[in-house]
Amino acid sequence: MATSMAKVEEAKTGLKLEDPIQVATGPESLDKAVELITLFDLPNGLLPLKDVVECGWNQDTGFVWITQKKAIVHKFKSIDKQVSYSDKITAYLEKGRLKKLTGVKAKELLWVSIVDISLEQNKDNIYFKSFSGLGKTFPTIAFRRDAEQ
Repeated sequence: MATSMAKVEEAKTGLKLEDPIQVATGPESLDKAVELITLFDLPNGLLPLKDVVECGWNQDTGFVWITQKKAIVHKFKSIDKQVSYSDKITAYLEKGRLKKLTGVKAKELLWVSIVDISLEQNKDNIYFKSFSGLGKTFPTIAFRRDAEQ
């Protein structure tokens, strides 16, 4: 059963799940990053990156890295929030969660580093936790690609 599920995921994502470390480079890197986070039930617009040059994932540890040509700032219009994405983003990926996140900051009064992003149990909301331990919850739909258009 696990083998057939792996084959289904491979067909959907192009990631070969038997290989412990997956690396995509070039133009397909952004698509692979989006496919990877959606494979773990996170919204497809959570990382609205541009000019991604590499996306990697260590299946054994869950460590993921995304490198883009330069840092960007994106405004999520439906919740009126600006988020800064560094040229290098790293995290540990789990089902419905990015933990030990680096390279992502949200604009409140100041730029605040986001260290953990997790879906709430009902999956209708997503929680963002800062380095200080404080956090905010937003509707998950605000982080879907179709919500930003």
